[in-house]
Amino acid sequence: MDAEQLSTENLPEPAPEDLRIGSDEWVAQAGRRQRQRTGLSGALAKRWEAIPAAWRMGVVAILLIVAPLVTNTGPVLGLLGISNNDFIIRVGATFLAFSILAIGLNVVVGYAGLLDLGYVAFFGIAGYAYAYISSDFIGTGVHVPAIISVPLIVIFTALVGWFLGSLSIRLQGDYLAIVTLGFGLLFVQLTTTLTRVNFFWLDRPVDLTRGPNGINNLDEIALFGYEFKSNLEYYYLFLVLLGLVVLVVHHLNQSRLGRAWRAMREDELAAEVMGMPTRNLKLLAFAAGAAIAALTGTVFAAWQGNVIPIRYNVLALINLYAMIVLGGLGSLSGAVIGAFIFTSLPEVLRNVEVAGFLFYVGGLIGLVWWLQPSRRLVAVLGGTIGGGLLLKFGVNMIWPGFDVGVVPAEGSFLNQWVQSWLVIPSDFQTAGSIAIAAAILALFLALLIKSSWRWASLGVAIYLLAFAWETRLATEPAVTRILVLGMTLVVLMITRPQGLLGKLRVSIV
Repeated sequence: MDAEQLSTENLPEPAPEDLRIGSDEWVAQAGRRQRQRTGLSGALAKRWEAIPAAWRMGVVAILLIVAPLVTNTGPVLGLLGISNNDFIIRVGATFLAFSILAIGLNVVVGYAGLLDLGYVAFFGIAGYAYAYISSDFIGTGVHVPAIISVPLIVIFTALVGWFLGSLSIRLQGDYLAIVTLGFGLLFVQLTTTLTRVNFFWLDRPVDLTRGPNGINNLDEIALFGYEFKSNLEYYYLFLVLLGLVVLVVHHLNQSRLGRAWRAMREDELAAEVMGMPTRNLKLLAFAAGAAIAALTGTVFAAWQGNVIPIRYNVLALINLYAMIVLGGLGSLSGAVIGAFIFTSLPEVLRNVEVAGFLFYVGGLIGLVWWLQPSRRLVAVLGGTIGGGLLLKFGVNMIWPGFDVGVVPAEGSFLNQWVQSWLVIPSDFQTAGSIAIAAAILALFLALLIKSSWRWASLGVAIYLLAFAWETRLATEPAVTRILVLGMTLVVLMITRPQGLLGKLRVSIV
């Protein structure tokens, strides 16, 4: 932090209501700075927050209800390069399912402050439990109806969460993370290897999980005689479940239990001294998170028609944590936004033209937000393009046969315009791979350097990122999705460590 930012002379005077007996002046000033929002984004945020919460939730619910109908139009599908609307609905249902999962993880991590790395195991336990009692796997011929099996599985998984919490009740921080991570890894390992289990009362081994192939042909969810079959039906079922979970968790967060969770998250020792039963609070958090994961796990398994171990591995856990960190710990709406980004953005990036448009427009928006005043933005972009043209002219003069690379023609006019001021060699794929690493390094330098050289480093980063996109990333969607999401998280955590909708915590050490 700069000395100018630390100086109290530049801080606004705290309002009288901010200063109370026992309050710290710096914390009060920091809180007031948070409330001072300027620019277009600040005005839009204030107007949005002025709308009652119930109305905002209603607007979002209406948008999600009509989304499958709106996306059924030809122009939208043509823009995304999709030939049928069922794919969009499937992605939407996945987004809703992971939103519920992210909210459940947010209860444990965001509200109670417990670093649970075995959360995905509850998702898997519920799926396998549903496979046992709602399929032909065990061979009894008895299929428990969903209206009975789902509540039973939710209660059973909540008890498992309670049991795991009781085993690790004395652990905190990294130690709790290690124990819960071991629980998650153990679950994946058991579901992968329990294919030939010998019991002393049986004369042949028993297959308990069918190994990596998983258990197939699960029953569809059927409620009151209506059976859910299509992606659209499961989309609306997940939407209803998401609405119920949001309402329950919201009221839970506003209750005494929610306030106790937040107090324990901030300072467990202080909460215990104030008479809060921290042991029971931890167990309730584990059970609540496990129950929400189980609700999603049963319906998701029925929707997919199978359960496989790879669905519940560490990668799924990392994605869930990235969702709640990106959205902001402790924020319900942030968890939903994070789930939307991590489930929808990778699918959108499969289309080269749409991905290129989002890449350049998103980068331009980020530069407009970062480079203030506007003359600095013009100087950096103008210097980057002008420097690129001079470099191209110089290379063609000195080495005429160097700038002869022809990238794939796939792309929009925006891609062609960017290529006009880039130097593209014949072996552009190798150069593109090197440019990716160099661009990330230049971008980090631009974030860390405090002198005027940071803008030169930023210009180099912009040029290298454009070169890497046109020569390497645009033709490799799998790599592109990982890099775009990774860089989004890195930049966001540097510029906004509390996440998109998280609250900045100010404390005196």
